[in-house]
Amino acid sequence: MRGHLGGALVLAVVAAAVGLALYGRAAERTVDQVELHERSVVGGAGEGQEPGEALAFSADETRTLPVGESASEADGLLELRVTARGRPAGRAQVRLYRRGGRVPETGRVDWRMAAAGAPGNDGRLLMPARAGAYLVVARAEGFAPTWRELVHPLDGNRTPVHLKLEEAVSLSGLTVAQGTGAPLSRAELTLTPHVSAWEQETRADAPAEEQVTVTSDAAGRFHVEGLAPGLYTVEGRAPGVSFTETWNLRVPSASEPLLLALPRSTRGEQLQAPRQPASKELRCGT
Repeated sequence: MRGHLGGALVLAVVAAAVGLALYGRAAERTVDQVELHERSVVGGAGEGQEPGEALAFSADETRTLPVGESASEADGLLELRVTARGRPAGRAQVRLYRRGGRVPETGRVDWRMAAAGAPGNDGRLLMPARAGAYLVVARAEGFAPTWRELVHPLDGNRTPVHLKLEEAVSLSGLTVAQGTGAPLSRAELTLTPHVSAWEQETRADAPAEEQVTVTSDAAGRFHVEGLAPGLYTVEGRAPGVSFTETWNLRVPSASEPLLLALPRSTRGEQLQAPRQPASKELRCGT
């Protein structure tokens, strides 16, 4: 009797161990499936890929929230062609943003990440897209980013888009204190390109990934490379100041370096925004 009981106990222990092992493997598969689903929220198809096949990239690369529901080939396709110096740009990276309405609280456009991918060696990329307004951006090392607005129709057809990468330009300048002109260190500058030809906004609006932020050094100097020629809105904030100064400028500048004058806090106090906005001091120096 004791032998039978011992054998049954051993069998029970073995069965439990096998069950736990199978459960662990199932749990691992579930986690892998969830992670794969999260990575496939955005994706595109290049040479050798099917439309809708995801291209994974790390979460920290994407600050713009994804669309609520990803598109399929049945919704229609964007036929993207990326070139640089007249040749296919097979090493480019492409991002597709869906343009929503303006958020009442901020007045900003509600951008959503719709897809991302890389073209094949022929510079071509297929991206599924639902009907709507989009901004598509292409980047490649050694070139300026390029962007195109488009409206994908409701009929589910293919929309051709050609993105031509151009040479990059740079911007240099000096941040100074308003009133004195003394160099102002550690000022934060955010450059937002005017990507919309549909709305001639006084203030540019673009997805966070397409903005550029730089901090001036101890002598107030700043330098930004890899910019696309065009109009930008620059928002500057000095240390200890709770509001920004805003300028619109065209890059490349007619004369450099730029002098950007910012209000400076004194005695460690937080400087609050004035009731009447101060006149903008934007001038070019040598």
